[in-house]
Amino acid sequence: MDTHDLLGLVFEVFTWIGFGCAVVVLLAMLIARAADGSWIETHGVIVDGPVDPERPEGPAGREVRWMTEAAELYSRPVSDAEFDALRDPEEPNVFYARREPSRARFTRSADHAKALRLLFWVSFGIGVVCSVASIVLLFVADAA
Repeated sequence: MDTHDLLGLVFEVFTWIGFGCAVVVLLAMLIARAADGSWIETHGVIVDGPVDPERPEGPAGREVRWMTEAAELYSRPVSDAEFDALRDPEEPNVFYARREPSRARFTRSADHAKALRLLFWVSFGIGVVCSVASIVLLFVADAA
């Protein structure tokens, strides 16, 4: 077994691993998306939270309030990290769950969906690069 055969075998194995992992991650993405449900975008307002009667001197915190399509008003606390990550804290875009309008977030997709999407593209990219390298190696091996 010479170097070209060994490289061809390695590229072939990584092609199958990359595409196989991409298919598994794609199925996981579809399941996660179905479990997450649909989210509706609306405008929210960030206000100072209610004063804690046990700590009247302490900070009240912040909360975001939003109104659903059914004209129901909801609110939830906003952490300092979430507030710092907002692009427009005056009028943030809020995404609330269609099935449970009391759940809201500031991004369209959840963090686990972003991680799965990144993992899919990395594994798919490995499969593509290795398959292209395998094809190039075929032509190089024939020319030599």
